[in-house]
Amino acid sequence: MFPSLIIYGFCYSVSECVTQLYENTYFQGGDLATVFTPSANYCQVVCTYHPTCLLFTYLPAAWTKDPAKRFSCYLKDSDTEMLPKVDMEGAISGHSLKQCNIQISACSPDVHIGLDMEGKIDDVTMADSYQQCQKRCTNDNHCHFFTYASETFHNASFRKKCFLKHTSVGTPTSIKVLDEVVSGFSLKPCQLSEIDCQMDIFEDQEFSGINITSFFTPDISVCQTICTYFPRCLFFTFFSREWQLESQRNLCLLKTSTSGIPEALISREHAVSGFGLLNCRRSFPACNSRTYMHMNFLGDELNVTYTKGHRACQQVCTDVIRCQFFTYFPLQDSCNEER
Repeated sequence: MFPSLIIYGFCYSVSECVTQLYENTYFQGGDLATVFTPSANYCQVVCTYHPTCLLFTYLPAAWTKDPAKRFSCYLKDSDTEMLPKVDMEGAISGHSLKQCNIQISACSPDVHIGLDMEGKIDDVTMADSYQQCQKRCTNDNHCHFFTYASETFHNASFRKKCFLKHTSVGTPTSIKVLDEVVSGFSLKPCQLSEIDCQMDIFEDQEFSGINITSFFTPDISVCQTICTYFPRCLFFTFFSREWQLESQRNLCLLKTSTSGIPEALISREHAVSGFGLLNCRRSFPACNSRTYMHMNFLGDELNVTYTKGHRACQQVCTDVIRCQFFTYFPLQDSCNEER
């Protein structure tokens, strides 16, 4: 039987930071997912924010072997924290910055001239400049990125048009080279949105909307943080430890809607609801050093070791790059590292 006192916490590695990029190099194997990004630096940011990505390979605009694979960002993982390096002209590879003791931000103010970042189009309006178009994207609940066609675009019917776009993962479905266009990302992660910042928490209320996905979280604060950084999440509902269905206790439901606000508020005892905080004028870091009493969070066990106290256990987890959280059993001084 487990001891009655169980402490759970999150960790964020600060050891063995590797910022080096490898030119003309491809990391072989370990593929987790493929996304499209306008630059190697943005690919590295995506890898850093991905839960398990440790390495990446990026194929830039100059990639000539297969034009359809230009701008591909391959997210990778490895049990040994490294993969075989293969010579490949034009490819750029590097490491996640999860383990770096630096401020990492999803803010990407750069624009990309001559690139069309493709996705589902939310809205098309006239705009006098790409700056105006980017501002509209920043102030649109659903917009992840935009493409602006300049007044010299080859097709007159598209000139000075601003295309607001989104995808399920927040990055383009593909990127193409196209003259006289400018593309870029929403500046919501830069705290530049003018949309109302909704910080109110609604006790005993469930928000009705389109369910995106769900996670188990130790408290409402972690649920709100996940919603803030999850690409499509606009609001959430969290079922507390007192929720009537045991299998749904501590469940965090991420939601969205066409209108951008909950479709309805439903009275539900022991449910707590709120909004993502991406529109707020100040940042809310994903780092959570808090520990949780009487909770055992399950995951893939990486290691079991012995430490003097839960803070030492948290530090062990922090120093293991692949460890995401831990459980500490005080009566045994046992530290379970998990992911």
